[in-house]
Amino acid sequence: MANIYCNYGDGSTTGYFAVPMWTAATAYSASSNGGRGDYVRQRTTPALNSERVFRCTSAGTSLAAEPTWSITKNGVTAETAGPTWTECTGQEADQVAGNWKAPHARLVNAIASTWMAAGDALYVGANHAETQPSAWTGSPPGVTNNLSKILCVSATGSLPPVSADLRTTATVTTTGSSPITLGGGYYYLNGISFYCGTGAVSAGILLGNSSSIGVVLESVLLAKMGTNGAAAAINFGTSGTGGMTWIKLKNTALMLGSITDTVQIQQCRLVWQNTPNAIAGSVFPTTLFKSISPDLITFEGVDLSALGSGKTLVAACTAPAIFQFKDCKLGSAVNMAATQSSPGGAEIQVMRSDSSGTNYRNEKYRFEGTQLAETTIIRTGGANDGVTGLSWNLTSSVNSQWVLPFETFPIVIKNLVTGANVNVTVQGLLNAAALPNNDDVWFDVEYMGSAASPQGSFQSGTKSDLLATGTAWSASTQAWDSLVTARANSTAYTVGMVRKLASNPGRIFFCTTAGTSAASEPAGYTSAVDGGSVTDGTAVFRAAMRFQMTVALTSPQPAQVGYIYAYPKAAKASTAYYLCPKVTLS
Repeated sequence: MANIYCNYGDGSTTGYFAVPMWTAATAYSASSNGGRGDYVRQRTTPALNSERVFRCTSAGTSLAAEPTWSITKNGVTAETAGPTWTECTGQEADQVAGNWKAPHARLVNAIASTWMAAGDALYVGANHAETQPSAWTGSPPGVTNNLSKILCVSATGSLPPVSADLRTTATVTTTGSSPITLGGGYYYLNGISFYCGTGAVSAGILLGNSSSIGVVLESVLLAKMGTNGAAAAINFGTSGTGGMTWIKLKNTALMLGSITDTVQIQQCRLVWQNTPNAIAGSVFPTTLFKSISPDLITFEGVDLSALGSGKTLVAACTAPAIFQFKDCKLGSAVNMAATQSSPGGAEIQVMRSDSSGTNYRNEKYRFEGTQLAETTIIRTGGANDGVTGLSWNLTSSVNSQWVLPFETFPIVIKNLVTGANVNVTVQGLLNAAALPNNDDVWFDVEYMGSAASPQGSFQSGTKSDLLATGTAWSASTQAWDSLVTARANSTAYTVGMVRKLASNPGRIFFCTTAGTSAASEPAGYTSAVDGGSVTDGTAVFRAAMRFQMTVALTSPQPAQVGYIYAYPKAAKASTAYYLCPKVTLS
């Protein structure tokens, strides 16, 4: 495996431009100061990506006219009755520690298959700053078990470079309406920033191509600079019908040039990890991500807080993608997801991600509804993350139905009982006048009902089939008022506000008609039962309906000790339920 070197430098006196230009009528040595001979580059400005360095391999005095150079790898150019030159661009034997003698000028040429092979390492100088006014398309080689490596390093350090030489300052820039494409095979790229386009243009960055590739980017910036919006300002993935792109981003940031830009994911497994300030610059798109194919996108330890109120992280998607935000920093009041337009749209999962110092936020967004973390309407003695009591707010959408209900994350509890019946119970409440039926809201249970294998057994709390009639769940007397604000006299209330009364402990009351409460507490609160309404001045409040759902694990009975998974589901359209994600077993 070879090491290859590239350094455009400052475009004037360093890197490739520090190599002397060929000069007429000059004596050149084939062995300069005990080294490998004199080095020159073309005097006549070469075509883009034809920049080369040549080593004198046979001494002589150059002619009056510049030769026609052989720019193929190791190509030989002979000046009649003058020196002989051998192309040597980027090769390690022609570099010197602290002073690269013959670097490639441009990244595209250095990673071309004629110079770079699978498993090779390309070292890019820290002051590498190439720019071009045309499309930039680079295709690093590499295979699944032998990735190519492209690393930004100090050009004045060791040869080959060592850990202390790693840098993050190399840049590749296109101007005007010129896009950037990073395609190729399987490779690792570290420490290079890509800036695409200038002015009122929509040119973007594509990471992928028409076939399968695998890429790891670390300490990289992908910047779409044009100020015209683009639906795929940065595109992760392949456009081919048979290809699939696997991308991992580590400490890698994106920059956009227009508020109407979107980051598009297509036929891609994308993992983005450990990145502070993931959205760089000063322009923050209204909607950031969109998937147009079956994709799995995972964010782990990523700071996306640059997008806050008025911004949306995930657009309505036309394909069944899954977006997972785990242990991420989010913007205050950011909208996690637009309403998905079909069952085949995206599922957005939020796990321990928030804008402040809390770690209980676990949410799910789908076409059929949403699951949100609730920290005020909670069951006394119910679920707790160790610091904060919580419940789950399940709100079904207008699209939810029995055959296509909204399903939450599973509630997990360990079962130690085998060979006996086990009852699994979940407590809940809702703003309604009657108990919910088991085809409105229910949960399914997965458990180990076989001693012969861990294949899951299932029991459901809902009705037996589509044509059956649902039955009401049991009433509950569990208290839910510990953190709810107390009702106040002569106070304006709006629909949906929740209050408690010392005269009727355990219950909570939803405002169902906006208005101003009476100057003193109405007598109706003391005698109110679940589902009952109380007129309070010009406002009306209703006591929440508390219920409990129980699924019996009887046939088969649990046969192995292990975890039980309860999957709550909501089917009645446009209805909000509060469930305590602490199940009880009996």
